[in-house]
Amino acid sequence: MQKVETPDSKRDSGYKKLDGSFYLREDTVKIAKELLGKYLMTDIGGEGITGGKIVETEAYLGTIDKASHGYMNRKTERNKNLYKEGGHAYVYFIYGMYCLFNVVTGRKNNADAVLIRAVEPETGQDLMIARREKKLKSKNKNLNFNKNRVASGPGLLTIALGIDLRHNGIPICENSIGGKKNNNRDIKAEKLSIWLEDRNINLGGEDIVETARIGIDYAEEHALLPLRFKIRGNKSVSR
Repeated sequence: MQKVETPDSKRDSGYKKLDGSFYLREDTVKIAKELLGKYLMTDIGGEGITGGKIVETEAYLGTIDKASHGYMNRKTERNKNLYKEGGHAYVYFIYGMYCLFNVVTGRKNNADAVLIRAVEPETGQDLMIARREKKLKSKNKNLNFNKNRVASGPGLLTIALGIDLRHNGIPICENSIGGKKNNNRDIKAEKLSIWLEDRNINLGGEDIVETARIGIDYAEEHALLPLRFKIRGNKSVSR
């Protein structure tokens, strides 16, 4: 895809990137709530910077959560990156058509993660729309869709942001706790293709809606747990 130039395509936005200490905490529910208002940004294949404000998340609580791919410590080739330490991406393919992007949290082998369900697009919107149109054309589908909701759903946001299975297991932060090396590599020396930023948006409890997660009927009683979080009144949340 040809690079789409945007007035805000500068890679360094000046905002603080979330580092390993944010993701390595033990309370995944708290992290899922705190990710609301943070910014998910990508720089994929030199096409241009894309991203926006995270407006909806879901928490998955590893080995004790029937909805989690890591329930009862299941380990497969598909879910192996879920067991990395916090600060890595866990991307998987679903329904034969979508990739879903998760942020791994907590200690190594915890299998906790937060699914990013929706983003309010702000940076590189033309590129995000072009990616969605390309996907629809490849499926011979109607190109008529709401451009303002191009990332309103976990499968749609990965298309818009250029995230796919190539990014499964990659680091999404520049350093682990205390700036130490991560997996014997100096993460700070790498150019991140996916990262999250703190743009100083502070949300109170009244700003967050808590509901049951979506599409996990197989999880029995755990399907009812209020582990889906969204910004109240935001028009970019999924439906």
